[in-house]
Amino acid sequence: MPQQDAHTAERFEVLDALRGICALLVALYHFQANGLIAQSLLVQNGWLFVDYFFVLSGFVIAHSYGTRLAEDAVSIGRFMALRIGRIYPLHIAILLAFVALELVLVLAGDLLAQFVTREAFTGSRSWGALVQNIFLLQSFGIEGGRGWNGPAWSIAAEMWTYLLFALVFMAARRWLVPISALLGTAALYWLSANAPDLHVTFEGGIIRCIFGFSVGVLTYQFYTRFGGLSGQIWELAAFAALTAFASLAHGALTFAAPLLFAVTILVLATQSGFISKLLRRPVFQLLGLISYSIYMTHIFVQGRLGELLQVTDWLAIRVDLQGRTLLTGPAWIGDVVTVVMLAMVVAVSYATYRLVEKPGRDLSRRLFG
Repeated sequence: MPQQDAHTAERFEVLDALRGICALLVALYHFQANGLIAQSLLVQNGWLFVDYFFVLSGFVIAHSYGTRLAEDAVSIGRFMALRIGRIYPLHIAILLAFVALELVLVLAGDLLAQFVTREAFTGSRSWGALVQNIFLLQSFGIEGGRGWNGPAWSIAAEMWTYLLFALVFMAARRWLVPISALLGTAALYWLSANAPDLHVTFEGGIIRCIFGFSVGVLTYQFYTRFGGLSGQIWELAAFAALTAFASLAHGALTFAAPLLFAVTILVLATQSGFISKLLRRPVFQLLGLISYSIYMTHIFVQGRLGELLQVTDWLAIRVDLQGRTLLTGPAWIGDVVTVVMLAMVVAVSYATYRLVEKPGRDLSRRLFG
């Protein structure tokens, strides 16, 4: 879900802003405090917005690199080096933060015994899962890959999908559309045959990413040949359909999510209506700028806030059947804590963007750009 590199004149500011909003919705999905915010249908289905990242990545990579890879203007090695420089610094920084917590548990285990019931570097923080996270292998369904920074499964899936499509761009050339369609169809077939809905993460998340990325590449091919869907009516209709779908979709219907995101991208890529004007406001542009940091840091921030609440005993904490942390208690307190959580995530994300993400990206551009 990292934002595009600015190698071309056109920048899709509105699509960037929507990515920031989607990142916040994913963060809300993972923070299930009792309250109106967390219990809203849109937040309960917040996991679906990861697929917007996949579709948008296919769209912007085709925009920024598709022709350059096809014409040998950039090598696959250089392309991958730039993508690693975009993803890896923040990914490793967050992993190191989690490792630091485990070291604290090693050094102060007795003092923390009433709050932590497991040993350091076990369970979801095992050494095996750490190795898979370091090498971005946790979306292939390899045993022991769950844990650490959970949302990073999608970053791992994107990295390998970048490589797959770089090869497609370079080798396929005139066959890009049919090959992308074939890859997307094969991925959808696998998903529908092996999962009841699109919510596939560690056990085959790479296939989910290939599906969304393929749709994004095809969406860009449509956009370059026929243009987007411009106008006020299209924007209002797209947002109404997206909100309704994301709130109500379940089961096999969720497999249609990338297609709806594709239509939304075709509409917002023209940046021509009222909603586009709204998303160009500074606050939404900031969210788009730090969207990758929001996505990568929110679990860490939520965990530390949960620990603080546990120590103060303001809200009871339990885990639901999906493994998400639930903060139970008065609904109004849950909503207040949720708003505080979002503010913390945005603040931390801005800091990590300035201190880690942007310097890492800039260094990779100086070395390989």
